[in-house]
Amino acid sequence: MKVSASDPHAIGIGLRALMVICALSVVSLLYLPLPILGTLKHTYGIEATGMVSSFGFAYAAGFLIFGPLSDRLGRRNVMVGGLLALVGATAVLALASSPLFLTFGRVLQGLAASSFPPVAITYLAERGNPRQKMWSVAWMSTAFLSAGLLGQIYGGLVAGPWGLGAALGPLCGVFALTAWSLWKKPADRLAGQGLSGFFSNYKAIGSLLADARLRRVYLPAFFLLMCFVAFYMILDSKLGMQFEQLGISPMTTRAVVAPAFLMPLLVAVVLPKLGPQRTLGAGLVCAAAGLALSAWAGEEHLMALLGSSFLFVAGLGISVPSLIARVAGVSDISLRGLAVSLYTFVLFIGASLGPWLAQHTADMALASTYLLLAGVLAICAIYPAFPN
Repeated sequence: MKVSASDPHAIGIGLRALMVICALSVVSLLYLPLPILGTLKHTYGIEATGMVSSFGFAYAAGFLIFGPLSDRLGRRNVMVGGLLALVGATAVLALASSPLFLTFGRVLQGLAASSFPPVAITYLAERGNPRQKMWSVAWMSTAFLSAGLLGQIYGGLVAGPWGLGAALGPLCGVFALTAWSLWKKPADRLAGQGLSGFFSNYKAIGSLLADARLRRVYLPAFFLLMCFVAFYMILDSKLGMQFEQLGISPMTTRAVVAPAFLMPLLVAVVLPKLGPQRTLGAGLVCAAAGLALSAWAGEEHLMALLGSSFLFVAGLGISVPSLIARVAGVSDISLRGLAVSLYTFVLFIGASLGPWLAQHTADMALASTYLLLAGVLAICAIYPAFPN
């Protein structure tokens, strides 16, 4: 990719790649503790809600702050400030040793982390030609999704043997390097509007929720990552011992679906032909079918269950970039930034409720739980056919 020497705001492939890696690292923070929740509970007495939901709710809430804030102060300024705050919060969390400070540290970390993903994807989507913008969004979507898998693998491989602090240290390096690289770029052309009238932006949330087309985006977004987080927590709790007897670790059950997280790159190719709505419908049907097949496979056909999980995750990989494209396509240009921020808020509120859903379905049979999740996503797939 050539960067015009006459345009100091243009960015090259190196910075784009670094921002994708940083996005992967930031979103991985949500999922990193999942493989070591048992150890954290035994050592510090902290539950899943303290390590996952406390981060997730702060993370989701921050989207509604930093997305609109970047319209006022500039994308670069918000990302740099947020990443530096994230370095500080992560360093403090690595040293925490009590349930109270771990939970408080996760809240601070989640809030600081929320300053990067929605602002970064907007920053990249505003720079370059249409093809560069499309592929930047596709790679960012891939990073956001694959973090759900790679974050857990990284947490299991590093935090498992050496502790949470050992896993957080390298991520701080990624955040600091990205902040420094962005700081070298000129401030955004539209930066400097200040905070005057900032809170008036939120008056438009009601009009966004009143739009039936956007509600058909926000409803599936709410349930997508909720089902993803719950799926693997249920898998570990109900079938973890059976997989271990076959020599299959929890990390392996996640690694087998890794190629499915490349689906956003395929979506970048087919989306212009099929359109966001049909692509989204296909993704939700695929995900629901994967869950239904997982329910059928159950405890008796573990290899078939792993194959079905690939179909489920592939459906998520199709759905997430389709949802982003749908939001951008139906929202008014003057409200697009807020509409995307509201979408990411809803998406990760759902992810934060994943542990709650897993805990409240713990007494159900695995097949029944997965059928319940399949039914939820199937309803999301047919929701556009409902009357306004």
